Amino acid sequence: MYEVGGTGPTALLLNRVASGDQQAWRELADLYTPVIWGVARAFAGSTADAEDVCQATWLSLAENLDQLRDAEALPGWLVTTARRKAIRLRRARARESPVGLDTDELGRAEHSEAAESVVLRRASGTRLAQAFTLLPQRCQQLLRVLAVAPETSYAQISEALGIPRGTIGPKKSRCLSELRKRLVSTDLPEEVAG
Repeated sequence: MYEVGGTGPTALLLNRVASGDQQAWRELADLYTPVIWGVARAFAGSTADAEDVCQATWLSLAENLDQLRDAEALPGWLVTTARRKAIRLRRARARESPVGLDTDELGRAEHSEAAESVVLRRASGTRLAQAFTLLPQRCQQLLRVLAVAPETSYAQISEALGIPRGTIGPKKSRCLSELRKRLVSTDLPEEVAG
């Protein structure tokens, strides 16, 4: 049986995973899925893509568990893997283009869409969502990670987003300030805001 180096709680958990303990897999997933999800949402184009990235990241860990030497490196490995998979998927999606779609079929599909899709589509029209989309991409990524996985450390965020660790706090403050400004400006009548 393969053993991960280290004596900390993560090493013990990973060694249980390596021995086939399904409960250990669940504990590992409970512990690190919020971090993976935050990174996936920050870089993936949609919720569905973020879910795919999460699954692909866990699959990648299962396939490469025997190559992990230091248990303390696991969070960084998961963050980096999720970021790379999300970027790869986003690039692949950008190259995709629908071919042969009948517009009548699209109209019928719209009327039969799931309630969740309707709610998400309507929520994207809220003032906050509109103001958020006006932020620079880097601010959107940072705020998504912080909102979805607030327990993520600055070191993990730094590795995931490629932002120097010491600049994350000030950047977060600037991004939130910019978001507030954009929210206030959406309250103004169009002739004043424009």
